[in-house]
Parts: sequence; structure tokens; C-alpha cells
Amino acid sequence: MLNTTPKITVLMPVYNNEKYLRPAIESILSQTFADFEFLIINDGSTDQSEEIIKSYEDARIRYDKNEINSGIIVTLNKGIDMARGEYIVRMDGDDISLPSRLQIQFDFMEKNQNLGVSGGRIESIGKITGHTPITLIEPEQIKANLIFSTPFSHPSVIIRKKILIDNNLRYDENYPHAEDYELWTRVTEISQLGNSDKKILKYRLHDESICGKYSDEQAKSAEKVRIKLLAKLDIRPSSDELTLHQSLKKPKDYSKEDFFNKPETWLIKLVEANQKTSVYDKKSFEYIIKRRWLNSCYANTDLGIWVLKRYFKSTLSQKLISQDSKKILKFITKLILKK
Repeated sequence: MLNTTPKITVLMPVYNNEKYLRPAIESILSQTFADFEFLIINDGSTDQSEEIIKSYEDARIRYDKNEINSGIIVTLNKGIDMARGEYIVRMDGDDISLPSRLQIQFDFMEKNQNLGVSGGRIESIGKITGHTPITLIEPEQIKANLIFSTPFSHPSVIIRKKILIDNNLRYDENYPHAEDYELWTRVTEISQLGNSDKKILKYRLHDESICGKYSDEQAKSAEKVRIKLLAKLDIRPSSDELTLHQSLKKPKDYSKEDFFNKPETWLIKLVEANQKTSVYDKKSFEYIIKRRWLNSCYANTDLGIWVLKRYFKSTLSQKLISQDSKKILKFITKLILKK
């Protein structure tokens, strides 16, 4: 008999996932952690997804169906309200959870009662392959880095359900395809975010993936999140400043003049704004900003040895903590070899 008060609800929306659905389902049913329910919500699929789901006779599966395709945000919010577990673990119908995923994430949240949401390390499979390291562990650093990007791959998260229910937190339909990113910005107002450095998920990238199929819409929604966060710092960016800020999410090549002036000036402006508003822990925020400066310089080594001089001349190069020493050494070595 299905436990009506499980520790974990695995919440998996499904929409036309027939090609990858069996491996996704079986990766959850084969978990080493036993105390969970598997809530699968079919969002009006028109392929064989329903037949595949119903072919599994497992008491841990709770199946629900939207008669019409309502979208992932509506489906996720429905799942939050239906979930019986103390924790909600996200899963997508085209990914694969590693066998110990639930145990790892449950133990991590039990040991870190300050966290409302946490993620873990993923491995990309499919169209692009490779491991994604976890570079931020400390909650205050993760919160500060939200101004640039989301700290999690959405299907890798575990959420303390009480945080959502007690604070009436749900995914916002005004941020399509970045609804998770926006939600985490509100979670940080009442709880903390964290990351485990253990690998928990194989994240599938293919032509129908959200990040590929809806990349433009996702970018616009993410931009809205960043504008909202900048406003908390009392910054209303110009169009050029916003474009610059977006580029610092993943540093790119600049012209020599732009590199000298624009990124450093903008990053210093962010530091000064936080010093006035105290939105973020000042030490953690400065660390995040200094990492962006280092990454920007590293991305522009083709411009010559002056980049190294410019890096160390800036106030943004000061007091980076030990975990970045390897990146700094790699940056110096790369420039010396180029010279």
C-alpha cells in the first residue's frame, strides 16, 4: 500500500515524452531510498506517454492527467498542491536520476535545516555531453549570484514543501521557461538555497528541450528576473547596461576599449549599490562580483598581456578566496604562454 505521508514526493510533469519516458520512470522506481511517492502528471500528451505510464504497476506511482495541455507552470503548481511528501523532488520526463539521488538529497536537506531548496551536480547527455561542476556551495554566495543566473538545473532540485505552503509560494506564469529562476529569488527572502557537490542527475539535451526550443522566450523571462533583482539594489539599468549585465552571465570577447571600461565600471557600480542597500551579504556579494571580473579577464586573454596587468590593477582583483587560486594561476599561465 502506498504511504500517504511519504518523506519525498517526486513530481514529474509529462508532455509528449514517449521517446525518453521509460528510462526516466525506471530511474525513479529503482532508487535506493524507499520512502517516496512518484506523482506523474500527464499534461495533455498526444503521443503514447499515457500508455507508457499506465504500463507500470507500482503502488508508489500516483497518476494524474490534465485533459488539455495546460503548460508546465500550471502543472507544477498543481503538483505542489497534490504532493504529500515533506520534500518535493523535481524530475523531468526525459532525464535520468542516478540510483542514490533521493538518498543523497534527503540526507543533505536533513543535515542543512536552514535550506529551503537545494540542487546537485548534473551530467549532460544527448545533444551535448559533459559534467557540470558545482562552483557555489555557500548559501549567501548562491543568493548573491542570482543577480546573474539561476544556481540550479531545475530538474535537479529538492524543495522543502513547508516553505512553499506556509508562504504561499508557487511558480509564476509571468516568467515562462524561467519560472524556477524567478521562484528561487522569492524563496531567498524567507529561506536559503544550497548545493550538494554529489552527482545526482543525467540531464538530457535534445532538440525539444526547453533551453533549445524556447531559448528566446526563456532569455526574455530571465532578463525580467534580473531587472527585478537590480531594482532591489536601486538600479534601473539602461538598455546598454542591461545588455552588458546579461553578457557577464557568460563572459564573452570585448573590444579593447570596451573591456577596459564597461565591465569593470558596471561591476563596481553593483558593489557600491549593495554597500548602500545591503540587499546581499556584502562579503559574499563582493566575492561573486570579483569572480565575474576574473572570468571576464580570462575570456579575453587573446587581447594580450595587458589584460593581466589590467586585472591586477583593478580593485576587483583583491582578496579572492582560495577556491579561485587555480583559476587565477591558469589565467596567468595562459597569458604568459600567449606572450
